[in-house]
Amino acid sequence: SGLRLYVPPRQHFPGRGQCGGMWACNAATASSRRPLAAAALGVLGRLGGLGAGAGPAPGALPMPLPATIGGARSVTRQAMKVSGNVLGHKMEVIYGQHSKRRPQAPPKIPKHPMLDIDQNMNEVLTYGDLKLRWQHTFKFSPSKMKVARVWKPQPNTSPPVKPTCAFIWHREMPHRSPMPEAPKPEDFSKLDTSKAFAVFKSGVMHQHKVTVGDLVQCEKLHRREAGEKIVFGTVLLVGTKKFTVIGKPTVPYAKVHATVEQQTLTKEMLTYHYLPRKRQSRFLRRRQYVTMVRIDKIVLDPAADSMDPPPPKPLRLLDLWANRWLDPAETAHVEMVAGPDNSLVPKAAEIYDGSEHQPGTYHRRGLTSCYRFWPDPRHTHWRM
Repeated sequence: SGLRLYVPPRQHFPGRGQCGGMWACNAATASSRRPLAAAALGVLGRLGGLGAGAGPAPGALPMPLPATIGGARSVTRQAMKVSGNVLGHKMEVIYGQHSKRRPQAPPKIPKHPMLDIDQNMNEVLTYGDLKLRWQHTFKFSPSKMKVARVWKPQPNTSPPVKPTCAFIWHREMPHRSPMPEAPKPEDFSKLDTSKAFAVFKSGVMHQHKVTVGDLVQCEKLHRREAGEKIVFGTVLLVGTKKFTVIGKPTVPYAKVHATVEQQTLTKEMLTYHYLPRKRQSRFLRRRQYVTMVRIDKIVLDPAADSMDPPPPKPLRLLDLWANRWLDPAETAHVEMVAGPDNSLVPKAAEIYDGSEHQPGTYHRRGLTSCYRFWPDPRHTHWRM
C-alpha cells in the first residue's frame, strides 16, 4: 500500500531501510511484524475512509498523523526553549569530573528545508519541528557543567599607560571633573609637607604610612650602613590638611627621604616541623635581617624632573660583586689608567664596563639614586 507510517528516530526496526535519516515502513510489513503498528493502520483507515489495502489518491498529500501512535511521541510538538544552557560570550563551560560522558559527535545544525535535498520533507510537518528534533538529539544538562574559563578584559599594556596622579585641594571638594596631575605653578610655594603623611613602599610587598620622624622597619637594604641617607621613590599617596595627592599608581614627583638607623635582626621566630608516623619532630629558631630607617622629610616637587639619573658605574669589580662590608683600605687607592681620550678611568673598565648583567643589579646593591618597587613604572627589579 502507499500509506507510510512515521516511526520516531530512536525506535529501531531490524532489517528496514532508512530514508533520509527517518525510519519508514509500509502497511503490510508493519502489520506482519508489529501488531501495534497494524492496529494503528486500521484506525487510520477507518478515520480516513481507507480500506485495509487502500492508498491515497495519486498526487494527494499524506494525511497528518494523530498525536500519539502506540504511545510514542508524534511528529508535532510544542515549541520550547532550552533554559540554563545559554551562557554569555565571556564564559566557557566544560563537563565536571563527576559526570562521565561517552564520546559522541557534537550536535549538528539542521539545514533549511529548501536546501536539505536529502531529507524527505513529506515526513516533517514544519521546519520548527525539524529544529526541535535536532535540538533534543544531544542533551546538555547545566547541572553537570562547571565553569572552565571566564574571559577577562585584556590589560592595556601596549602602549603602556603613562603614570599619573591626581592633585586635589580640599577646599575644592566635592569635585565632579578629573583633577590635574599637579597644582598650578603659582601654588608650588604653598605645598608645605612638614606635617604631611605619605604611603610609600620599602620593598616589593611592604607599604608604610609615615610622617616625619617615624621609625620604620623594612626588609634588609643591602650594602647600607648606619647613618647613610637613602631615598624611596615609590610613593603611593601624600596628604595634608589642605591637599591630597593620589598616585595612579604612584606620584611621580614625590619622594621620601630617610636615614638608616641600624642593620639588625628580628627576635627569634619558632617553627615546628613534625612528620606523622615517622617519629620525627624538631624546633627551628629563625631570625630575619631587617633595616631600621628614620623618616627625615617628605618632598613634593612638581617642577623637578621625575626621571632618575643613570646609576654611577662602580670603580672596581669588587665594589659591584662584593658580598661583604668593604674596609676603608679596600675602598681607597683605586688603580686608575689612561683611557681612550687620555682621561683617567678605573683599570677594571678594561675588562668590564660596569653595565648591569641582569635587571635590578644596581637597584639591589643600592647604587641607584632612589629605591623604586612595583607598581612603579620605573622599577628595575626582576623579582615580583
